[in-house]
Amino acid sequence: MNTTGHALQPPAHPASRTSSDPKADALIAQRAWIALLRGDPPATTAPPLSDAQWASLIDEARRHQLSGFTYHVLSRQPNANNAPESVLDRLRQVYVKTALYNAALFRHTSLMTAHLGAHGIPVMLLKGIHLARFTYAEPAMRSMADIDIMVPRDRLADAEALFLEHGYGPPPATSLEERCSWSNHLPKLSKPGAPVFEIHWGIERPTSPFDIDLDALWARSRTETLQGAPVQLLSLEDLLLHLVLHNSYHHRFDRSAFKGLADIHTVIVRHGEEIDWQTIADRAVEWGASGFAYATLRLTAQILGTPVPEQMLQALPREQEDEDVIEIGRRYILMPGQELPPVYVKLARSRSLRERAVLLQRHVFLPRSTMERIYGLQSRNRFLWPYYAHRIAHLLVRRGKLSLHALLRMETMKAPIDREEQRLRIEAWVKDLPGKGRPD
Repeated sequence: MNTTGHALQPPAHPASRTSSDPKADALIAQRAWIALLRGDPPATTAPPLSDAQWASLIDEARRHQLSGFTYHVLSRQPNANNAPESVLDRLRQVYVKTALYNAALFRHTSLMTAHLGAHGIPVMLLKGIHLARFTYAEPAMRSMADIDIMVPRDRLADAEALFLEHGYGPPPATSLEERCSWSNHLPKLSKPGAPVFEIHWGIERPTSPFDIDLDALWARSRTETLQGAPVQLLSLEDLLLHLVLHNSYHHRFDRSAFKGLADIHTVIVRHGEEIDWQTIADRAVEWGASGFAYATLRLTAQILGTPVPEQMLQALPREQEDEDVIEIGRRYILMPGQELPPVYVKLARSRSLRERAVLLQRHVFLPRSTMERIYGLQSRNRFLWPYYAHRIAHLLVRRGKLSLHALLRMETMKAPIDREEQRLRIEAWVKDLPGKGRPD
């Protein structure tokens, strides 16, 4: 199979792994972690990671919700990449916990799928539940927060009623027709001792810009069984495009971005010979998503070395901004997230004194209703000013240094500003839908 060029090669290992610089340790750990995810052979000449670097590697895996994936790969390498037993133990604990949790999710899903099937309602598994059970080598490699399933639109009311009969809630707050006019799924349904279900009738909102034939999705789906209950799965081509849109259009390469890339990577590595790449290119154009497909698949190939055929990528219509966002997205994904309130990043990015003054005023002098909620006050409290004074003092003590750094645009704010700039450029790229390959 021809694969994409320009893959992101792991940087050369430093001469020494010992460092007293947390940023340097984090960078070394990230490079080692990416090499691990890519399946690159361990560098026999590289010094072992330090304890601080192993701690950073674990943090990176946890940040992207890939602790189980990391343990699976790491534990199968010769000598476990010289990982300390304490590191393996921490990752193993997450792996086992995820395995037990996913087993419970499979059990509840098969039970409800059987109930739906008994009433003639077909069920398609989406995203995590599909990938964990039918794509990853081990279910514990893929964590899930809830269960996404899809039923035909004309059976959505029946499916909802059946879940309510089995103790799930809450009951609908709006009419089904109103809900489906803007959403592609029902509100989350839950009950004590059971996982949360999200019942979809489509893979994109009805207000989305994509032209997706739902009947064709069902017609192309394949049948599997989940603990004895028959379920439908998206075709490989539809699955990949769904994951592409989920990562780019919806998540903007944020929110555990590596997890999304790992999903795409795993599907391609496991099913590469079965995937019809020309169909993916044609369907991406048909859906109006070719720019998203090009940028996301190219980005996945660059970071994880995923074998995406170059010929297919070249066949996808795209614009220069689709090329540009690949490097922007790569930097955005690899840059550590910033645990700063957004207002301080906006403050550091602001250019004029007036803009800064407005931001500070809005941040300090919150609306009356917000102050009453924060401080537990009765509505229309007459003596609100002492609470504003308390807020000012509180912010000066806790955030005074951060505010000063933001106002002076000091070096400590450079990384948050850069990351925000990248986020905004990705946001603009996503919203510029005419350039994403919609057919004329």
